Amino acid sequence: MTIGGIMFQIGKPTETLRLLHWTKELPRVSENDPLGLELRVSARLANELLYCITSITPRARYYAFFPWAMQDYNEQERLTKGDRGRIQGVLARERAMVLGAVLHHNKKTCKGGSLGGSDKAIKLVQKPARSYDLLTWKHLNNEEGQFGAAYKGSLINLGVFKAADEVSEDVEAETNELDKRTQSIEVRELSPLGLRLANAFGKSIHKTAYVSQSLTLKDKIASNVLLEFGSKAGLCEINHRSPKDRDVLRDVFFANCEELNRPAHHRRRMSLLLLLACVKQARDAGVSLDARTFSDMCYFDAVIDEEEESTTHPVVLPAILSDIKERWRIFHTQGYLAVALQSFLVAVVRQIGNKPAGVEREQLALLLNPPNLSERFTEVFGTDLPRDFYEMTPRETLAFCGITLGNARKASLPIDAKFSERQLEELLVESEANEAAGVVLASMLLYQTILRHKVRSSDQFNNWYGQQIRNDYADVALPGLIRFFESEFGEQWTERKNSEILDRVIWRFVIRQHQTMSYERGFGGAAPLFHVDITRVVATEMNYTDPRAKNSRFWSALQILTDLGLIVKDDQVYEMTKDGEAWLASELGRVGTA
Repeated sequence: MTIGGIMFQIGKPTETLRLLHWTKELPRVSENDPLGLELRVSARLANELLYCITSITPRARYYAFFPWAMQDYNEQERLTKGDRGRIQGVLARERAMVLGAVLHHNKKTCKGGSLGGSDKAIKLVQKPARSYDLLTWKHLNNEEGQFGAAYKGSLINLGVFKAADEVSEDVEAETNELDKRTQSIEVRELSPLGLRLANAFGKSIHKTAYVSQSLTLKDKIASNVLLEFGSKAGLCEINHRSPKDRDVLRDVFFANCEELNRPAHHRRRMSLLLLLACVKQARDAGVSLDARTFSDMCYFDAVIDEEEESTTHPVVLPAILSDIKERWRIFHTQGYLAVALQSFLVAVVRQIGNKPAGVEREQLALLLNPPNLSERFTEVFGTDLPRDFYEMTPRETLAFCGITLGNARKASLPIDAKFSERQLEELLVESEANEAAGVVLASMLLYQTILRHKVRSSDQFNNWYGQQIRNDYADVALPGLIRFFESEFGEQWTERKNSEILDRVIWRFVIRQHQTMSYERGFGGAAPLFHVDITRVVATEMNYTDPRAKNSRFWSALQILTDLGLIVKDDQVYEMTKDGEAWLASELGRVGTA
């Protein structure tokens, strides 16, 4: 069939389009990540940048509490007559901390949240009791509590335990816990680093009756004993009266320990320093640091103050942070790619949803070009497309946005431009992915993201980005997508019609990619959005409307910096503490002389 002068091949898919590399290593598809973009390349980039800090490990004090609980069990209980076993012994100490913290905070969780099992603890203490049985009360479903559900992988990778190899920190989409393999690893003995953390935490709680009277060996503990323990051991108590473990935790997170000399630990250190510098820059610009402003700082070198008639403020960060900022720019580049492709997916699902017999590939191309496309575009932007969008080329599309190919000064748009990546992403996420012109906005976003990456990324950073692609069929990232464009269309792909480009891109990186990610429900993933029968796409009853990309480790990192006393959140705005300002200056100086 011919559309816009382009002949579509509806026969047997080519080798380039054939995605038959099924493997048990593929992550389970999630309704929030239907193309596997977050659980694969984005997750690997995040792991490189914030190693040992994950979306489910946002509280700094757990990194000292669990080593203490393990060591206290080893020294006080292991191999004794009343030995409850390592799992139950550590679990009892964790439950004591959780219940104690809730009692200390008048039946509320710790400030900052993420106290594992606090909901059940709050429910339990609604009826006051003189004592609580830590063995029979179950605060979490995971048999190892918050240690097994969330923190074990990060603590292993920090080198807290002896003879423990590096493990996956990946979070299972359907359980929001560590994967089963990481959870199954047995750890018993602390390393010298683990002992330093345990001893530092121990100094903060050694005078409590729970510890000084060896009540850690008991199952039934008096409520007043738990309350006292929670007042010293709780997560937010790390910022009260200079607890002994905070300084050690600072050194661990910022890799100021001789054991933490690997590149991954150095990148975490630099990422945390970058976040501290961005908190200061954001505050100086009159905005609060959040995932959006952090992205803007790294990607555009600017922030927008929405409260002040969208005033744009340039951002100049210390030169020593340029390497880590470029790596975070690539992370956000992957995020823009995700929004573009997921917006295509939103459009596909919307168009096939009321077609029970399915839609052929050639029909889908027509459905994605609805009669009201141009009208909707004009409504959004107040300007008309110059002609049929599908007849235009990527070069013409970019020129319409204000970008001139071959002109380095006009190869990308500023943050506040009408068609900048930021503005397009915001529109798509808010509503436009679900409207008639969604494919147009997603195409503009895709083309700009490709062009900015090619112009700005040096070989060093592009190679680092490419290293996160471990399976050419399942891992979607710009280096692979650019190779696909050039192999399918040649280096002059920007001269081809949008109709041809989008047919190939949507079929390969949306239709087939979703099929790859959800090919077998038996692995435990969510139901697929559609099935593919050769060239026919058949909708299921599932829907998909939100194309946003996430930075799942970002908020954990900010909470850890808060726990360490380096930043504080005041009236929804993050600010540096005096301690934080001194720490940033000192650490930047240390990095500069290293």
